[in-house]
Amino acid sequence: MTGILAIWHDLEDAYSELYEHWLVTEHIPERLALPGFVEARRYEALKGGPRFFIAYAATAPEALASPEYLARLASPTPQTREVMKGFRNMVRTACSVAYRSPRQGLGGCVVTAYAENPAVIDEGQLERDPRVVGVQLWKAARGPAGATSSEAKLRPGGDRSIEAALVAEVMREKDGEALEDRVRSALGAGARVHAGSYRLLGAWRNEP
Repeated sequence: MTGILAIWHDLEDAYSELYEHWLVTEHIPERLALPGFVEARRYEALKGGPRFFIAYAATAPEALASPEYLARLASPTPQTREVMKGFRNMVRTACSVAYRSPRQGLGGCVVTAYAENPAVIDEGQLERDPRVVGVQLWKAARGPAGATSSEAKLRPGGDRSIEAALVAEVMREKDGEALEDRVRSALGAGARVHAGSYRLLGAWRNEP
């Protein structure tokens, strides 16, 4: 899997119940039914924001610009149109996996850092920490996969995009909070980087 659709966002409280129902019963199954979409993982911030982090894994970045996916974006369901009104501070970027550490465990939490203009990236420093069970570096996809989503106009404020993201899998919440500064600095000292810790809410796979 070398394609990643990375999403961070906040949500108006009034939309919480609709959002939970829509995401689990409609949106994630809909996305995983598309060609090339393999897995969805959903997280919630331990503190601060953006409140939610969602990552869709695909066989390749090209799956994030397939005719089937673009058609779905162009024809959102009634529930999608309604729930998008509650989205705030949306960060959404189609990415390719630029690096994946030899150790690739699934932790109960992740620390994510993203930047619009990252400096020199040093993902290796995280691999040597025993609290880290896996590291990935994502970079914004170019070409059709990197095009602006047609759904963005439904979300107040539109979408922001990033150039790179670093994701470190850890087992415990306390480890995530302790490593935020290191993950932030690994994505580039001096760059404008946002980092946060997230606990896993669920993972879904498209089983053949």
